[in-house]
Amino acid sequence: MASRASSNWLLFISSVLLFATLCAARVPYAPGLSEKFYDKSCPQAAPIVRYFVQKFLKEDSTLAGAFNRFQFHDCWVQGCDGSVLLNSTDTNSAEREAHVNFGLRGIKEVDAIKDALEHVCPGVVSCADILILAARDATSIAGGPSWSVALGRRDSRVSNDLAADGNLPFPVFPWNVLVDNFARKNFSAREMVVLSGAHTIGKSHCNGILPHIYNFTGGDNETDIDPTLNPDFAKFLKKNCPFGNRTNSIPIDFTAGKFDNAYYQSVLNGRGVFTSDSALVTTTLGKGIVSSFAKGNSTFFKEYADAMVKMGNLGVLTGSQGEIRRKCQFVNSVASY
Repeated sequence: MASRASSNWLLFISSVLLFATLCAARVPYAPGLSEKFYDKSCPQAAPIVRYFVQKFLKEDSTLAGAFNRFQFHDCWVQGCDGSVLLNSTDTNSAEREAHVNFGLRGIKEVDAIKDALEHVCPGVVSCADILILAARDATSIAGGPSWSVALGRRDSRVSNDLAADGNLPFPVFPWNVLVDNFARKNFSAREMVVLSGAHTIGKSHCNGILPHIYNFTGGDNETDIDPTLNPDFAKFLKKNCPFGNRTNSIPIDFTAGKFDNAYYQSVLNGRGVFTSDSALVTTTLGKGIVSSFAKGNSTFFKEYADAMVKMGNLGVLTGSQGEIRRKCQFVNSVASY
């Protein structure tokens, strides 16, 4: 009997240890990436990025949302390759010109970070890696989670607006279209809801909000509002986004400068700024996930960090692929100091 008890106890301990190991397991990095990539070539890289991100957020806390948006809008199109930063040319309309990238902010801030890195470590740190570091740092500085980042991405020489509009989700998407969009990148419905939580920081131009409060069903009617919206919140949106005004901007949630779970509380209460926000509670599955995140930060924070690491693996260029741009807005053949 004692032997059997000992065996059962050892089995129990082994099970606990295995469970703890699985829980602690991190999202694996894409081949060619490493947390130590710049340890010898530019050990100042991560501290420089964080210094500037902190500086910019002191000046404008809503830029935390802009830095998060950069990672998503870069990685989702043709991988995490810095292509979202490229300027258009006479013969090509770049991603930044896409409808879905309307109001993209933070270009000059990323340029400032790149200039500082070029001064210290010329030709070493990619624009793609700057975006990954900046998103992580902006999140943690705003009160959210932090996570380890693997680096070593190289920059693309290609950027196209149609590719952006064909890959990124629009703020008018309903639940099923959002789920399908994320599934194409091998992200689950839960991960989609998790990453939607980035809307807890930053602000949005009215461009993406107007379809939520005017002409919701396509009848060209100024009184045609999404019926799931809280009536008082709908009035607030209309006041700040008059019919036809695409350039005004408002915070996406009531703690826009702080990374927390307030976004999910807002969505549950009919205060989603975008149609895609309100869509999260239109199904039993979605509402259950939103409700769980609305109760506390801990689970949301961990899953958000994991999802951002997973996103950072998408379509990376490493080794001899791509290039290390000297200026983030230009490929090297036209960039100059």
